[in-house]
Amino acid sequence: MESSPSLVRVALSSLAGFLAAFSVASGAAAMPRQLPFSYPNETLAEGELEAELHTDVNPQRVLADGDNPAAGNLWEPAYKLQTEIEYGLTRRFELGFYQVFTGEPKAGGGHEFGFDGLKWRVRTRLAEPGELPVDVGFYFELETMHDELAFEAKLNLQRRLGRFKLMTNLWAEEQIARPLDTGAQGRKAAFIVNPTAGAVYEVSPRFAPGVEYWARGQLAPSGDTEQERNNTAVHHFVGPTVHLNFGKLWWSAGVYFHLNDMDTPRPGDSYGPVWVRSVLGMEL
Repeated sequence: MESSPSLVRVALSSLAGFLAAFSVASGAAAMPRQLPFSYPNETLAEGELEAELHTDVNPQRVLADGDNPAAGNLWEPAYKLQTEIEYGLTRRFELGFYQVFTGEPKAGGGHEFGFDGLKWRVRTRLAEPGELPVDVGFYFELETMHDELAFEAKLNLQRRLGRFKLMTNLWAEEQIARPLDTGAQGRKAAFIVNPTAGAVYEVSPRFAPGVEYWARGQLAPSGDTEQERNNTAVHHFVGPTVHLNFGKLWWSAGVYFHLNDMDTPRPGDSYGPVWVRSVLGMEL
């Protein structure tokens, strides 16, 4: 596995590619996500193509020395990088393809960074935004990760109130660990809920601050230890967001505070006191 400097190089190279392409692009509008976790009702027009770069940062604690617990602990963030290509198949159907990379913190500092898998999804909506009292859309995804297979579905709801836009994604996922394996480690299924809700205020076409809530976990936590059960339980986050739109290029980001526990995590805890997500998008 590569170390964290390689992770930084990958992120910087991806960002440089986005900015280089933007520097030669003209001024048509993209289809932005104003909230980092919640999908809007709007979809890409037929034939349109867009790329998104997702970066998640989750500060965690690791042992300063894996062979000597008495040496204390270190702060070391976990990372998830996703590159997504979206394509407008028709006026109301949008296809998406993801590549997922993760950087898992390890004892002594640094990361185990590597390719985690692929995601495939389709998103659609019932009508044009504003035609119904509440805009309704649907999202279906297949995740083919290195150690799991997952099926995900979302009911996406949206409502405009003047300059305010309210969004919620009612999101559930069936996850099967090691689906091709047998024995104790294979074919373990878990039902995960991952709802989101938020609001943005469109100060101008280019600037929209907001607030967003999201949660993730199992309603019936699993695991052999108390820490494992706590890691798989539903964890709740809420925080401020910001959206900037430059036409072909847009950026949304949020800092989310862990409502379950803002204390310093223990080594082995899956969630730290805050979660940061950045989504950079560009029309191709």
